[in-house]
Amino acid sequence: MSDSHDNAERLIELLAAQQLGDLSHAEQEELTALADDLDSLPDEILGELLVMFDQYGNDQEQLPSAFAETLTKGGQAAISVRAGNDPISFHDGVAASTSRSSASGPWRWISATAAMIAIGATIFGVSNYTARNQARQQFESKLASLQSKINDNDTLLANSRIAAAQAQESIQSLEAENQLQATQLAQLENTKLELASQLAEATSSLDSAMDRIALYETPLDPAQLAENRRQLLTVPDSVQIAWQPFDLPDAPAEQQGVQGDVIWSDSLQEGYIRFVGLEPNDPNIEQYQIWVIDERGLEQKVSGGVFNASAEGEIIVPIHPGIDVGRVALFAITIENPGGTWVPDLSRRVVVAPRDG
Repeated sequence: MSDSHDNAERLIELLAAQQLGDLSHAEQEELTALADDLDSLPDEILGELLVMFDQYGNDQEQLPSAFAETLTKGGQAAISVRAGNDPISFHDGVAASTSRSSASGPWRWISATAAMIAIGATIFGVSNYTARNQARQQFESKLASLQSKINDNDTLLANSRIAAAQAQESIQSLEAENQLQATQLAQLENTKLELASQLAEATSSLDSAMDRIALYETPLDPAQLAENRRQLLTVPDSVQIAWQPFDLPDAPAEQQGVQGDVIWSDSLQEGYIRFVGLEPNDPNIEQYQIWVIDERGLEQKVSGGVFNASAEGEIIVPIHPGIDVGRVALFAITIENPGGTWVPDLSRRVVVAPRDG
């Protein structure tokens, strides 16, 4: 079968050359010999030709370029030669002329083969168009797939840009919120500082406020004060110190002739002062202030409270130190502005009671 296929292929080449007028004498003899050999098996050879044409026509790349060119030209020549003759018809796969006067013998098959060349060329052309059409469809399919991917990528890119913009807005919003929180925190700290300052000021002036409140308090019962003073004298560590004028070498006390004493207990941090001959004062202008000085010295004097002398006669006043004191060394009375002061200038001295030993 392989030899028949080769002979059929060679026969096609020779027939095409004959139709183109390029057949040499030797090739003419070869064509005649091949026709004689193929005359005994026309159906098989034509079948081979049909199979060969179908194979080549379905796969353009398998058809040699030289053979395809020869085949096409041969087919065109065969169609041209047959243009003035009777049409070709097929019976059981064999090409034959419808004219009863057609040639017989090998040339009948040669004519049929020439017709098959034309048919093969047509099949090849149609197959070629079909292949190109399939290639175009495949290209269009790939192009559509690529366009779909591009559209998907565009959508993804757009969504990514939106997400990035939203993220940036979130970051800016968070930064603004953090800035607001930082501002609020700073304001809170400033408020705390202001409140702390007010508290410190209020604490520092607490003793003064208490002294001012004392201006308007109802005086204790003098008899009760006298009894309290008498009982304090019974405490073992209590001391009794007499008043004397608070004179300085170049400045005598503002009041002379004031008498009385101080009763004090270091353990109880309690005491009373008694006066006879102390001049009454106007609380809206001035007040008397008690000073307690312990072993730390005059520079660490502590206010014992403020009081008023409202009438002549004996006056008993309790001592209320602003802080605990140690072993008292000295008591003194000065005249200050209403409410007293934290640091006396000792310009208006009245009496002093130094502790012996």
